[in-house]
Amino acid sequence: MRAFLRLAVAGCAALAAACGGLAVLGPTAPSDGIIVYIHANYAGTSQQLAVDVRDLGKVEGPCVWSDGESSTATWDGCISSIRVMPGWRATLYRKSDFRGASFSVTSDTPDLTRVPGPCSGTFNDCISSIQVSRQ
Repeated sequence: MRAFLRLAVAGCAALAAACGGLAVLGPTAPSDGIIVYIHANYAGTSQQLAVDVRDLGKVEGPCVWSDGESSTATWDGCISSIRVMPGWRATLYRKSDFRGASFSVTSDTPDLTRVPGPCSGTFNDCISSIQVSRQ
């Protein structure tokens, strides 16, 4: 049942993104995956993930981006801390489609300003796609 629910949620997210709307990631069991936070030290808006996300710019989130004509609220470039559930791992990428600079976590990471990366020397507010798996 859990596997079916994960597939259904991933399918719905992909469908929403393909139709031009923002995907809303749905229910994840409390012991599964990772939780990303908008601020360091696990503060502010959060989202639990147990599926891969190819493009955080297509997932509804707390950061508002504007092109001058319209604005969208997504998770792209908006993550500052990560909790990792026991037995899980995540690889976080600078660019969408799992490209660019990356790093993997298997334990909690309270402050991405302390993780060396391509955005002003850190990975803070610098993640555009995530792969999540069991260890």
